[in-house]
Amino acid sequence: MRRSLFSAGKPRSGYLLTAGLLLGGLLLGGSALLGTAGCTPPNLGDRTTAEPAVAISPARFEEIVNQDKLVLVKFGATWCGPCRSVDQELKSLAGELPADVEVLKIDVDENPDLAQEFQITGIPRMLLVRSGEVVADETGFMSKAELQSWIGEHR
Repeated sequence: MRRSLFSAGKPRSGYLLTAGLLLGGLLLGGSALLGTAGCTPPNLGDRTTAEPAVAISPARFEEIVNQDKLVLVKFGATWCGPCRSVDQELKSLAGELPADVEVLKIDVDENPDLAQEFQITGIPRMLLVRSGEVVADETGFMSKAELQSWIGEHR
């Protein structure tokens, strides 16, 4: 099922929703409080040394996802263990992805407006996008083999 990346869709069943997000977003130490798939929201001093994804402007985000190529958009956070594991899987795929596939990592703490706009209520969350349209959507850890298969299905 295709849907526009820029149209509000209903959250898929099974998401862990928080009252804070339903009421417009509760911020905890600058971090959007999220229900997560396998993650526990952070304690205020409980950050890891994982590589955070850089903050991205909405205009740059739209420019990237509106390309006529497949873009894997991964929403996550440095404090989320499964997100860091997905990052490692994506890193191991770096040289093996086809040239027409791009990976864009979005940190929900650095980009709370994008997280809210796309109703990111569980992380890690991955979208496959082509020409601004979501062609696939998954939440939770995916191994390298699962990622390759998922990407291959939608190329």
